[in-house]
Amino acid sequence: MTENKNKKIKKIIKFGGSCLKSAASLKQATSIIRSEPVRVAVVVSAVSGVTNLLLDAYHYSLAQDKSFRGVLAQIKKLHMLLASETISLKSFRELQVKFEELFITLEKTLQGILLIRETSPSLKARILSTGERLSAYLLASVMKESGLRARVFETDRCGFITDEESENAEINLEKFDLAFKKTAEEIDAGSFTPLFTGFFGCNPEGKVVLFGRNGSDYTAAVIARGLRVPVIETYKDVPGFLTADPQIVPKAQLMTRISREEAAELSYFGARILHPKIWQPLEGLKVEVVIRSFAHPESPGTIISSRGYKSEKVIKSFSLNQNIAVLRVEGPAVGDKPGVIGKIGSALAEKGINILTVLTSQTCINLILNTNQAGPARELLLNIKEVAICNVQVEKELALVACVGKGIRETPGIAGQIYSVLAREGINLEFFSSGASDVAIYLIVKKADSRRAVQALHREYFEVGE
Repeated sequence: MTENKNKKIKKIIKFGGSCLKSAASLKQATSIIRSEPVRVAVVVSAVSGVTNLLLDAYHYSLAQDKSFRGVLAQIKKLHMLLASETISLKSFRELQVKFEELFITLEKTLQGILLIRETSPSLKARILSTGERLSAYLLASVMKESGLRARVFETDRCGFITDEESENAEINLEKFDLAFKKTAEEIDAGSFTPLFTGFFGCNPEGKVVLFGRNGSDYTAAVIARGLRVPVIETYKDVPGFLTADPQIVPKAQLMTRISREEAAELSYFGARILHPKIWQPLEGLKVEVVIRSFAHPESPGTIISSRGYKSEKVIKSFSLNQNIAVLRVEGPAVGDKPGVIGKIGSALAEKGINILTVLTSQTCINLILNTNQAGPARELLLNIKEVAICNVQVEKELALVACVGKGIRETPGIAGQIYSVLAREGINLEFFSSGASDVAIYLIVKKADSRRAVQALHREYFEVGE
């Protein structure tokens, strides 16, 4: 790639942690960047496994266990080894100075938690964000070694502002649009490859805040918004979105093109390929997201665009979430009384409990939740002051199968075909929801039957006649 001054960024390239796990992968990432005919910006996750190690160190310090120092030594050794295998001695010494600065800050934070026996969301976020900072400076050094000019931008220092301190925060896009202008102008006027840390931003007071696992995808989308870039290319250890999870269905096929709505449904209900909030910063913008295999960058991958198409079979993919519980809120006419669902939703939202979807009848409101949130949700609703609610029950050991495809809602016969497939397999359908989404039908079955349900549906739609 020729880096010309005043040449605008045309693409965001994002590398997941599995793309940065060895000297060979760091060199390959650099080669991908170099091969681009346009100027790009790069977003990185932490080196594979490092975020989990940082989490271990955090828990050790919180438990007043000095073993956190051994974990830090392991993280430091890993990064030093990767650096020694990829860059010259002179560059290594320069990088070592930055690494020492990051590790000193990290150790002080962990030691402080150990001594005061207290923590906070921002302290935890400061610790976990170190992984992305380390990988960003490491890749920048490898890029410089190959002749590319690279400059690191730490995302808690260039306008990635949130209004909350949760571990799954969202950027305040209005504040970001204003705060990022200076950075965007600096990048547009420069002749370097900007390299951004993924996964985190800051609150208005400057404290570090996390965007959740796979949050680097979300970061890439925010940067695409800020730089007005038409393409995000994210490299993964998978070839793209498939017709099902290949660990459940070995014959799962690659989908080369899907819509944002379809990708969002698949991500939200089980396909952990993209951060489910990636589309929020891109709302109203014509930005394509391309998933590519890092192992086979020449393969077509999956192109995700704002416009979808209806396939011949209508259903394009099945995703599975086995971490599902149903919270049954019962009472005479509870589903018909105005304001009850809103009251329930507000009460749960205040405690950070997310409702995946809602199924209602005259006498029962069924809330679909993640299993670990069902117990606290029940306790909360048992104490809510609402005369229409007589009883609250939890049913666990369930799973949600999402059948996804544009046109699914208005195509006759889809529901009947699904029922027939499950009936042939002797699988009972606990709940069925159609109409909540234009591109998805939701099925809830027993967890024990869920893999078999996906396999049977996939055979019916994608394997018959092979």
